[in-house]
This record gives sequence, structure tokens and C-alpha cells, in this order.
Amino acid sequence: MNKLRVIEKDNDRVLTTAQLAEIYGTDTKTISYNFNYNKSRFTDGKHYFVLTGENRKDFLLNNREIHDSSKHAKVIYLWTAKGALLHAKSLGTDEAWEKYEMLVDDYFQKVEQLQRAQIPTKIPSTIEDILELAVVNMKDLRKEIQETREENKKLSLIVNNSIFLDDHQKAEIQEAVKRRVGYLMKKGYEPHFQSIYSALKVFFTVPKYDKILRKDFDEAMDFVNGWYPKKSEENA
Repeated sequence: MNKLRVIEKDNDRVLTTAQLAEIYGTDTKTISYNFNYNKSRFTDGKHYFVLTGENRKDFLLNNREIHDSSKHAKVIYLWTAKGALLHAKSLGTDEAWEKYEMLVDDYFQKVEQLQRAQIPTKIPSTIEDILELAVVNMKDLRKEIQETREENKKLSLIVNNSIFLDDHQKAEIQEAVKRRVGYLMKKGYEPHFQSIYSALKVFFTVPKYDKILRKDFDEAMDFVNGWYPKKSEENA
């Protein structure tokens, strides 16, 4: 869906008949027919607004960017989120329902969230309200799942990059191991690099030395600098 031109009436986002027809993949005649055929189900001020006379002129004056057929209509109908839902029901196509869900996500969402924040939640009492709530809840659930996934990724990065030894600390331990091996060889020992790393893993109970916690870095350095091979290792 192309980015919709935002049109508002009394601080609520609305759609012209031409916009609604284009979004649902139909024509304005079909939208008008659905409205007239089901007129008893539509409520003025809730599902739509009717603009005539001076109200129509003022609206067009404040929305000069409108260039569809609504601009030339003697009577302008503006459809609310609830009105768009009724038209989706009337059309009854998969495309209409899919596009209505996209409208909720991309167009009416901002207004709906503001309304939900200002107006106490009420229990839906009509099929229309239940369907609308279901679509909104579906959108919120998808958003929560995506946010949870993103948070888990961030947490994983924090765990891997902030808790374990960083690259600088790992390099310092490697240098310390080399120095310790050189020192012990001068003292007549026959130490092995792998022996020191194995001792580090056992001492800190980790699968690899680079999984030592960052907070234990100083203790790890002290361990390496004070390490001596066992007698069994000296004779290996």
C-alpha cells in the first residue's frame, strides 16, 4: 500500500470514498452501493461524516492536496476506521480484509492508540466491535513478538560482548601465558601452553578460557602468573 495522504476530521484520521475504493481494489460506485444497501448499519459521526455546503468548502480549503473525485462531489463522505471496517465486511473479499488490517497498522494506528490511552477500555458489545478489536489485537501481538525477538537479540549481544573477556583482555592473557612459559623454561621446567589453558578452564569452570567472565580478568592474570606445572606434567 502506497503511503496514504493523511486526512483528518475533528482530530481523527478519515478516508475519502475515492481513497477507500482504491485501497480495497474497487470503485466509488461499489462503495456507495454498499453504503446505501446497508445504510441502517452506518451511524453518522461514528462510521462516517457527511460534508455539504460551507462544511464541504471549508474542508476542501484545508485539504487542497485532495485531487481525487471527492473534490468534485457535491456531497463528500469521510470514512472513519469503524466505517472502513463495515465496508470491508460488505465487500467480504480477502483483499479487503487484508487491506483493512494494513489500514489499522499504517494509517489509523496512531489515532487508535491515542484514543485507547485517553478512553477507558470497554467490553465490545457488537460483532463490529469484536472484529475491530480482533484486528487490533492481532497487530499488537505481532508487534510484541517482534519487540521480544529484538530484545532477545540485544540481550544475546550484551551477554556475548559485555560479560565475557573482551578481545584486549584475551590478548593480555595470551601474552601472560607466553611469558609464564618462557619464565618457567628458564627455571628448568618443561611447561606446555595447553597445560596453562587447561588449568584456567578447570579453575574457572568454563569450556574455553575466553569464556572467563570479564570481572574475573585480574584473577585470571594472577593465576597465570603464579602457575606451576604439576610433577606429572614436568616428566611428560
